[in-house]
Amino acid sequence: MKVPFAGWWHHALRRLGAGGLVALGGLLGALLLAAWLPLLEREGLELRAEFDARSASLSRSAPAVVVRRVPVGEQIGEFVQTFPPLSQHAGDLRRVFASAHQRNMRLPKGEYQVRNETDAPLVTVTATFPVVADYRALRDFSADVLKTLPHVALDELRMTRAGAGSAALESSVRFSFVYRRP
Repeated sequence: MKVPFAGWWHHALRRLGAGGLVALGGLLGALLLAAWLPLLEREGLELRAEFDARSASLSRSAPAVVVRRVPVGEQIGEFVQTFPPLSQHAGDLRRVFASAHQRNMRLPKGEYQVRNETDAPLVTVTATFPVVADYRALRDFSADVLKTLPHVALDELRMTRAGAGSAALESSVRFSFVYRRP
């Protein structure tokens, strides 16, 4: 039984040779590419028109961005003004204690340190609290403090467990409160 394609292939190979078949394949590829190029060009023009239309609608609907040049000294002053004054610290601590109370956590004592460098425009108050609670309460407490007081950073959260079966964690939580100098 003869396979028609195999017979055609052998006949073409004898007639044209290997070089002729390669040239014929290149010619067919070039013809296909030439037939495909107008389609690609049309699709490219359509995409460009759609891009230009969307760009024009965005520039009309979006407000103009105003860039202002501010000297570095003024930038620092503006940045420092975004922090609350040091007089707010007592209210912030009340929020921390209220958040702990909401999660049935006790903060029986705290260690406080004030970093007040004479050259710096900001004052940092660090508060460290020993806490005994489960993981969820610690996580929610820390997240609540950080959400409600954006000028506070969580410096350290150290947890230890007395035993494998114990749900309570003995923890140490350290926050840094950053304020404007009075």
